[in-house]
Amino acid sequence: MWWSELEAMASELALLQPHLDPCADISPQATVRGAVSVGVGSRICHGAHIQGPVLIGRDCLIGNHALLRGPLRIGDGTRIGFASELKNAVVGQRVSIGPQCFIGDSRIDDDAYLGALVRTSNHRLDGASIAVHVDGQIVDSQRDKLGAWIGEGAALGVGVIILPGRIVAPGSQFGPRITVERNLPAGRYRLLQHLHSQPLE
Repeated sequence: MWWSELEAMASELALLQPHLDPCADISPQATVRGAVSVGVGSRICHGAHIQGPVLIGRDCLIGNHALLRGPLRIGDGTRIGFASELKNAVVGQRVSIGPQCFIGDSRIDDDAYLGALVRTSNHRLDGASIAVHVDGQIVDSQRDKLGAWIGEGAALGVGVIILPGRIVAPGSQFGPRITVERNLPAGRYRLLQHLHSQPLE
């Protein structure tokens, strides 16, 4: 199951040795604690806070005041915007994560695009374990925290919210403010809006 990759990543990063590449650009006003590895050409901006174990690849950008909490693996060429929070996630290469996103207990594949304020919900209000739909069957993940699997090349507009355990198909596009309540086939989705004008008083 896809969430087993999160467990494998956590096991691998438990052995991570700290390494800040000399060619990385790390702001003196950034905070880096624990086992953190930053690849060549990556930039960590003012106010970012990174708590290991975190593995950051080459040529990445970690924006101002971003919060990264391990275990977390970030692929080469990925960009994370202002004040976004990531924890316990596997993030692929060339992923773009906009400002003020929350990515928790999730997998994001290569070349995905997340606009500002995208949120992966990772916990049920009733505290029950999260059920996941896989190949037409409902599987109990036996996890009380599980976010989303966002497929390769998917694009999510501003303010998209993904409910726990959902899968966004590769190449899909979701327009602004959509709540992803169930797994949908690959496609383009938008939220219809009906505006009614009223006379000015």
